[in-house]
Amino acid sequence: MPTDSSVSASQAGARQPWLAERLLIPAAFITTSGNAFQLTAASILVFRAGNTTLSVGWLFIAVSIPQVALSVLFGRLADRVDRRTLSVTADLVSAVCAMTLPVWLWLGGVATLGSYLANFLLACSAALFLPASNALIKERIADARLGRFNSHLEVAVNSSQLIASALAGFMVTLFGATPLFVFNSATFLASAALTWLIGQKPAKVAAAGTGGESPATPAARLLGRPVKRLALLYINSNMGLVIASTLLTVVILHTFHKGPWLIGVVDALALGGFLVGAACYPWVSARVKGLPLAVLGMAGNLIIFCLEPLNYILLMVLIPVAGFCFAEGRIAARTLLMRASPEERVGRIFGGAQAFGLTLAIAATLVLSALADATTVAYAFWGLAAMQGAIVIGCYLSLVGPISAHDNPPELLKASAA
Repeated sequence: MPTDSSVSASQAGARQPWLAERLLIPAAFITTSGNAFQLTAASILVFRAGNTTLSVGWLFIAVSIPQVALSVLFGRLADRVDRRTLSVTADLVSAVCAMTLPVWLWLGGVATLGSYLANFLLACSAALFLPASNALIKERIADARLGRFNSHLEVAVNSSQLIASALAGFMVTLFGATPLFVFNSATFLASAALTWLIGQKPAKVAAAGTGGESPATPAARLLGRPVKRLALLYINSNMGLVIASTLLTVVILHTFHKGPWLIGVVDALALGGFLVGAACYPWVSARVKGLPLAVLGMAGNLIIFCLEPLNYILLMVLIPVAGFCFAEGRIAARTLLMRASPEERVGRIFGGAQAFGLTLAIAATLVLSALADATTVAYAFWGLAAMQGAIVIGCYLSLVGPISAHDNPPELLKASAA
């Protein structure tokens, strides 16, 4: 007969996954919106000061270097230390770092140097937050609910980024950049509070009672083989989104000779397409499953990306369709990677993916920024599309066998046991 204490523990364990699903998504929404405010406003400050694509590219590089150097180390840490504590710590450190830029500007510091410094410090804390938060998700959300949760998380993260970027263009025009930097600091405090409220890690139920599999089972061994390639497919969308943001800022301000208001309009239109794509994802994924959906979504986004630098009217017409395609590919890729990652290694998987992805993005940013400054921004758009397209095709050809097999796990397990 179960004791009162065991019943209480069971009830607490039942409540905590519910809390995690309800609180981690708004926490991600809040902190991502603050980061988008900061990055968009800082990009505008830097471009106005330097007036070159490379000056904006160096801002991204300042953000990327700490994450390249620290993500793997922090990913291993996230697999050994309490993940909720690490996530909250990263948020609190980020809140302090975010305030360095407005304080610097109030003291009369140079805007370009202050932007590089503040974003560098924020990147150091982000190197801890990313693997810790992804490991926390894997720890608290059941595998059966990962697909739905990740679709909601991607909606929250990407919609908050696009909403904030859209508003940032208008707000910089109306109020200047400094209030946005102060707001970013406050978002980290709110995110830390929500993450803390999910509670301590619940006790694990015995594997025999859950039907779960240990990392030593045949299914886990079969899943381990394509994890690196799934990570590459996932970070390909991360890399493209960051570099595309840099290129869109330059093409709007320099090539189209429009103000920050158009950045806001374009991001708002992209958000609309993304939200429609996310809303349609359950319907679409029921018909096009897993890997094919990830590849088709990314390929559609890249085809449209090649047309965007031709004309600002064409850009506004096509960007919602690109947002729709991006949603399908991005959500499918994240779900594939999260399901394939063993819980005890998910921190180092996402940390390593982040480090490798940013290393690749730094190299691409330098090459594409130099290409844009030497020729036109359109060539940088087409170069990025060609590079990402090669990654998508390569991942698909190498993954289609293992992932197709994974779509039929009972048959896999039966064959493995034979």
